[in-house]
Amino acid sequence: MASATTVNENDHDARYEAVNDALLGTGSYGYTKLMRERATGKMYALKYIERGEKITEHVRREITNHRNLSHPNIVKFKEVLVTPTHLAVAMEAVGGGELFGYVQQQGSFTESQARYFFQHLISGVEYLHNMRISHRDLKLENTLVDLTTTPVLKICDFGFSKGGFDSQPKTQIGTPAYISPEVYSGAQPYDGAASDVWACGVLLYVMLVGRYPFSDPQDPNNSHKMMQRVLQARFALPKDMTDECKDLLTKIFNVDPRKRLTVAGIYHHPWFLHDLSPNVPLGPKQPGPLAPDTEGLQSLDDINAVIDVAREPPAKSSSPWGYDEIDGEVIDDGSYLDDDY
Repeated sequence: MASATTVNENDHDARYEAVNDALLGTGSYGYTKLMRERATGKMYALKYIERGEKITEHVRREITNHRNLSHPNIVKFKEVLVTPTHLAVAMEAVGGGELFGYVQQQGSFTESQARYFFQHLISGVEYLHNMRISHRDLKLENTLVDLTTTPVLKICDFGFSKGGFDSQPKTQIGTPAYISPEVYSGAQPYDGAASDVWACGVLLYVMLVGRYPFSDPQDPNNSHKMMQRVLQARFALPKDMTDECKDLLTKIFNVDPRKRLTVAGIYHHPWFLHDLSPNVPLGPKQPGPLAPDTEGLQSLDDINAVIDVAREPPAKSSSPWGYDEIDGEVIDDGSYLDDDY
């Protein structure tokens, strides 16, 4: 583990070896590879970000927020290391891929299937909010499915996360199809937790219907029309959807964030409580933020030391395996085609 005073660029190669040449994902950040820890044989996903100007305070915040999280429905952080060319962020490897891929393959889920994953999602989001963290980019592409035993949804990618509800977010960020009305309207500051709930509603709708709730049926790639429909909370509910599910979505898609259903309200909604998954922790209900479980984790001093070294430009810009940096490609509705892990 890196120390606060000595950061060894050779630690990465001494500790990890590549499983194969394939990439788990690519994006504007860089790329992610499946790696094997030499000492234990365990698999980890390592996210590689090019050293230098890409190592911003935004990256530091993502890492420090992620480090403090320990929950079955959130991808587990392990450590950060530095190579001669990259900052490497090691985290739990989730072998089932993105939930997005399952929806694409199946078209849409039954209410029972969607509820199963939605219960996992809300369990993880409740934990984040109890930790005083808003994710701010919840979407199908940022949820992974662990197939080790029974399927378990895990939230990943904390690049847009914001810690501390006493310092509410002001920046208008996120993926357009999932952005809440208050973010589109430029409210400053806005309630990051309420905006997360809106995104959870979009995610649920896509699982159930197979398309985004606010895209114009006649012009689905028109982002301006979608924004107008979001601002009016104008969406259609299928006739064969149960009344309880319609009620839940209607209460989530409330333009007024003060009247929008909260995570606690979702937990008590009848549709959510049907067939509650036994491996979904209901979460603590005590007021106030939870204390992070940091036992055995890389210290913040060590993490900051590694990040500080990684902010220095690399001697060469190529990756350890010769890959070029790959930027995320944007389509008309503003959603990324890359696989941000």
